[in-house]
Amino acid sequence: MNISTMENKNEESHEPFRDLSAYLQAAREEERKTIAREIHDELGQALTTIKLDLSLLQEEVLHDASAATIRIRSMKERVDETIHTVKSIITKLRPGLLDDLGLTAAIEWQANDFQNRTGIVCDVSFSPEEMNIGQEISTDIFRIFQETLTNITRHSGATHVDVLLNIKGLFLELQVQDNGRGITPDEINDPKSFGLIGIRERVQYWHGRVDIEGKAGRGTNLTIQFPLPPESKP
Repeated sequence: MNISTMENKNEESHEPFRDLSAYLQAAREEERKTIAREIHDELGQALTTIKLDLSLLQEEVLHDASAATIRIRSMKERVDETIHTVKSIITKLRPGLLDDLGLTAAIEWQANDFQNRTGIVCDVSFSPEEMNIGQEISTDIFRIFQETLTNITRHSGATHVDVLLNIKGLFLELQVQDNGRGITPDEINDPKSFGLIGIRERVQYWHGRVDIEGKAGRGTNLTIQFPLPPESKP
């Protein structure tokens, strides 16, 4: 094998990593654009309105106390809405529930948010109801769940999703089953399916296991198993 051939093979071996890196960078940029758009459209508009209200209030305080009172009430409502928008943006970046109440509460919140946004029914169950899971692994499980729901929205055509997070012996298992068209073997093994690649890499970091099964017209089942960290084992 000559040097040129070795260089070509080395170049080819690095291509999947470059593709994944480009995908992750594009995903981060898309997230930033979404947040920037929300800040501009919602926060920017709200603050502009409040600024205008303050200018009008300055005149009304001097000449029309009744109108000033009404405007103050309106401004309070606008401030409350703005605070809600800020909290919503922060939650999308990282749900406080994940830090404050743990993995099960965060998954339940995400499932409800997903159902409200997409209209796809998302039923969640836990066994046991309370789980003492480390923060780092909880974050990865939560991100995997988010990516799975994103894939369902984009590709499955599903109307219903069942989610089960349970502890089996020394393993934590996440199952996500939808009733969509069913993922194909080619899609499961597609080297350009960076969402699935990202899921596998998160699971491999924890020495876990990923099983994906699709049946045409009968949906897709994703099962992930993580060895429980020592502090989480029953």
